[in-house]
Amino acid sequence: MCKAWSLDAGQATAFFRLSKPLGEGELHDFAWLPCTIEGRVQASGRVWNFEINAAGTSIWRDGDEALLLGCAQAACEPFVVLMPDAGGQ
Repeated sequence: MCKAWSLDAGQATAFFRLSKPLGEGELHDFAWLPCTIEGRVQASGRVWNFEINAAGTSIWRDGDEALLLGCAQAACEPFVVLMPDAGGQ
């Protein structure tokens, strides 16, 4: 399943645009899969290392700072393997 999942730069950008910051406890609305895509992105004048999980989350890191994002909208579905449970949305 992981080998069949990939995102190009445009798809990753769309995924990020659709994603929202996750507050405390919201990560539990998402599953976790052993499929990730890693890279670097420039945003807000900073360069972040990112990791996208196939279950709809991403984490951005710059030094000691980390941002946790989730993509739960229906428009996110083409970019993930497993959408979050609608009951948590």
